[in-house]
Amino acid sequence: MVIRTSDELWLKARALEGGLLNLRTIRYQRYDGILVSMQQSGTRWIRYMLTLVLARLHDLELPDNIQGRSIVGKPRHPQTPQIRDTTMSPHYFLRSRTLFRLFRVPNHLILVRNLRDTLVSRYEKLISFYEMGKWDYKDDFSTYLRGDVRRNKYRVDIWSRIRFLNGWGAVVERQPEHVAVLKYEDLMADTRGQLARVCEHFGIEGVTPDLIDDVVAVSSKSEMAKHGKPGSLSVRMDPRPAEEWFSVEDRRFLAEVCRRYLKHTFGYRYW
Repeated sequence: MVIRTSDELWLKARALEGGLLNLRTIRYQRYDGILVSMQQSGTRWIRYMLTLVLARLHDLELPDNIQGRSIVGKPRHPQTPQIRDTTMSPHYFLRSRTLFRLFRVPNHLILVRNLRDTLVSRYEKLISFYEMGKWDYKDDFSTYLRGDVRRNKYRVDIWSRIRFLNGWGAVVERQPEHVAVLKYEDLMADTRGQLARVCEHFGIEGVTPDLIDDVVAVSSKSEMAKHGKPGSLSVRMDPRPAEEWFSVEDRRFLAEVCRRYLKHTFGYRYW
């Protein structure tokens, strides 16, 4: 197993670039809440459930499909809490305690998932893109796992995940009263309880246990599939557990990369 020195240098350079240039994460502070998600961590699921909650509380017409973001994501209804979503790493300014003391900064929710599962899910998505003619590469999983920190070939890979987790982990560490963390695994295990917690964190008023039950009942994968965008990509799901995708060398590589560079694990164990 070899981790190139150039990869380490490019990781630092990309982290610096994002920390300085991701200005949208600063502009988003005008919203009432920010839903920050690590890609392939249940983003559409929690956004859809929040959309249903707000639509029922404010008698709004639902978007045409589950990808719609007019209620949560890119809100267009001023009578509801304005909740924006993003998958970007944070600007360095968001780590400032002074910012949170002097200015009105909305509550943030950080959605994360076991890194192994997100990497496998992303790889499956890329293969689906390839089969539909929307992606030029069909590398094997081990090649994808090692990523491309310099050219950003895969757009989302282990290196971009590390930048995301380190960036937002630093924000959580400095602003625990304003920033909550939601693990995908916890959302799966206790969907009702976690959805109620998210609604409370974003200050959504009028939420009742019955409303939570109704929303969860119509937010299963099978129910959401009925409301997918026409012609949208359906990611194929290999039945194997994520761990089985990793060879012995892959596991060593992941463990070593995380040990060296991942500063904020969010409670997951990688080495």
